[in-house]
Amino acid sequence: MSTEDTEQVVTASGQHVRTFVRSGLPHTPIWDRAHSVDTVIDAFARGGTLLDAESVDSYLAGIADKAACSLLRDRWRDDFPVAAYGELLCTVAALRGLLGYSPTPTAVEVFDWARQQKEKTAAAIDGPVEDVVVQFVNGPYRGVILTYPGEAIHSQAHPAGLITVPIEWGDDTAPGRGEARYERGNEPTSEGLWRYRLVEDVPEDARPHITVPDRKGGRA
Repeated sequence: MSTEDTEQVVTASGQHVRTFVRSGLPHTPIWDRAHSVDTVIDAFARGGTLLDAESVDSYLAGIADKAACSLLRDRWRDDFPVAAYGELLCTVAALRGLLGYSPTPTAVEVFDWARQQKEKTAAAIDGPVEDVVVQFVNGPYRGVILTYPGEAIHSQAHPAGLITVPIEWGDDTAPGRGEARYERGNEPTSEGLWRYRLVEDVPEDARPHITVPDRKGGRA
């Protein structure tokens, strides 16, 4: 007698899923995307967050944004939160890949992106360059701390008066793209941080646009 049978299961989205039962244990084919999305919805519901099938994509992307910004804020700390950000970014990237959503960065790719922002700024400086530490006070990058190049003047580094960083907004499937402009404060803090604030309005739902490498090695 066969040890394998099938049954029909109705998911939260109302779709009938063909479930295989082996030795009394259910097994749903991993290629069933609707069921996978329902599994994600159920997991977040257990944590008190109510999602529907249309909001899973943007919610996961938001988690990746927050984890990336937290990592860039706390990366000099050598403790559990920093490790957790890295693991969370990998987990979200893997889950989004399984669900067929657009890619989000891992911790390694976040650091690579930050280094590229630094290199782009350094290329625009004509003269000696020295690293400084900058922090974004408000806006989409609120709390992020980056090492940025500054122009070395009389043995002191002065970062650029304005820094532009990439942002996106709107529907995650077809977002708007642009830049946020931040202006430097007059003096660094007692900790040596140069503070930057937005100098012009950005869309209310603007978020960081931290890109990931495409298959050709460029940034998507």
